Amino acid sequence: MEVDLCFVMDCTGSMGGHIEGAKNSIKKVVEYMENIMEPAIKIRVGFCGYRDHCDGSNRLQIFDFTYSCDEFKNRLSGVSASGGGDSPEDVLGGLNAAVTSMTWRNPTRVLLHIGDYPPHGRRFNNTDDDYPNGDPNGLTAEQVLREMQSAGIYYFFGKITEHTETMTRVFQSIIGEYPVFDFKITPNPEGLVEKFFDAACSAINTAITLRGE
Repeated sequence: MEVDLCFVMDCTGSMGGHIEGAKNSIKKVVEYMENIMEPAIKIRVGFCGYRDHCDGSNRLQIFDFTYSCDEFKNRLSGVSASGGGDSPEDVLGGLNAAVTSMTWRNPTRVLLHIGDYPPHGRRFNNTDDDYPNGDPNGLTAEQVLREMQSAGIYYFFGKITEHTETMTRVFQSIIGEYPVFDFKITPNPEGLVEKFFDAACSAINTAITLRGE
């Protein structure tokens, strides 16, 4: 059994601990799935980091899928938490890039999104927003999420703050209920690694069950 697992992550200034959490948990996830699970599950892991429209060429960082944990960690070593302007981020751009720019291939496809702020637009937030009318590139949640569903990708969300509550309600009104994991920062860095491990394993197992494998 083979799985594509993509981490989609806000990479603006507040997210340093979560980037490290993804980096330090993935080997544990892969080893567990390949060596403990019956039947064994082989995982390709990928990453799509997003920031905001003001960040220019650093707005997106995409690392396509690989079976190698070491390669994945090496790629993430070049990712740092930086940028961002107003409170909302380019969430829709990040999700869209993950769906359309990565080479999804395995039959079970899992997208684990971690972020602390919602997309642009009054539909999602009432904070300071440079784009209150929505995504400046014209992306909509309906367009992005339905394309994700059409590609057979299962969406899961890691919640860090209460600022994403409205986003979750809007997203679930479009694609239905999905699991939301608690990714709040813990005083112990190992605690965050455990959260990544638990969420990734749960997401993979849920997606496999939903596919009926």
